[in-house]
Amino acid sequence: LRYQNKRGGHVELQDIQKPEEHEWGSSLDKVNQALLELHKLAMEKEDPQRCDFLESEFLEEQAKAIEQLGDHIANLKCLEVPQNGLGEYLFEWLTWGNSS
Repeated sequence: LRYQNKRGGHVELQDIQKPEEHEWGSSLDKVNQALLELHKLAMEKEDPQRCDFLESEFLEEQAKAIEQLGDHIANLKCLEVPQNGLGEYLFEWLTWGNSS
């Protein structure tokens, strides 16, 4: 903000609307869909550098991240136990190992 004011600009704050959906899965799907649409556009415009960049930097990493988050969610659901905190402890131990 200081830099923008220093350069003669002005700040115009706007309301940030609450997302329509509350599920992480749907947000991840939307990001992935947007990346796929961008990749499709790059292919239509015959831009091989952008296609390669998206494939190597985003789409592959996005797929790995979605898979890893899905695994974590499945593990957390399996570890729900009545004792307070035990499920979280087991999740951390199984995910990160018992290096502590």
